[in-house]
Amino acid sequence: MQTTTAIVEYDPITSALASVEKFRGLVCDVSTPKGLAEAKAAQREVGALRIALEKTRKKVKEDVLARSKLIDGEANRIFALIAAIEDPIKAQIDAEENRIEAARLAAIEEEKQRLEAEERARKEAEEKRMAEERAKLAAEREALEKAQAAQREIEEKSRHEREDADRQARAKIEEAERAAKKRIEEAEAKARAERQAEEDRLRAEREKLDTARREEEDRQRKVREQREAAEREEKRKATELLDAQGVLDSFVKRFGHLKQFANVVKAIEALKVPA
Repeated sequence: MQTTTAIVEYDPITSALASVEKFRGLVCDVSTPKGLAEAKAAQREVGALRIALEKTRKKVKEDVLARSKLIDGEANRIFALIAAIEDPIKAQIDAEENRIEAARLAAIEEEKQRLEAEERARKEAEEKRMAEERAKLAAEREALEKAQAAQREIEEKSRHEREDADRQARAKIEEAERAAKKRIEEAEAKARAERQAEEDRLRAEREKLDTARREEEDRQRKVREQREAAEREEKRKATELLDAQGVLDSFVKRFGHLKQFANVVKAIEALKVPA
């Protein structure tokens, strides 16, 4: 009978199969006490191998599970030693990146406050200029009113002269009012245009700052994601290497004494990672 040595713990049972080959194709006359007893005795002998096989299978499986737990526990311990060295370095990197980000945000906030201060100063200057223009117009109107009063006091002149003087005074007043109104309208239009231009400039500056902030945040996020992905890949590879080394060590421990696996064991020893 051909046997296998893939699981050495099963070798005794496999070897014992030869002792029960005599029962292959056994036919008993179980209708008689003798035949029934013969069948039961054969079943007990063959069944003993089945029971032994099941016990051996459970024992082998328990050993493998224990080895797997040992591999995981040792990997966790080594990971903790690595983290004790790596984490402080990573903390320094994170602290510096956080400091740079805080400085960048502070610079953006400072620029925002500067732009707002410029806007307030521009509005205050505009309001002051408009107030001065209104005061000037009021003074001109007051002077014109005084001229009208003086003109009315000239009683000795003829009505025609008074009417001509009145028309000239009214024309002068109207012309002055139109000129003043035009100056105010032009000043207001100019102020509106300057205010709109300044608002456009400030909006463009804010949009530029917001765009720069978003781009920097995206860059920082991508850098973090790439670094974290690289760290996860390194840990995964380290875990795979530890698992593979454990499997190879287990193979050498279990089957290294077998001559047919001598070349395999030699190859495994050559692949071991130096401590």
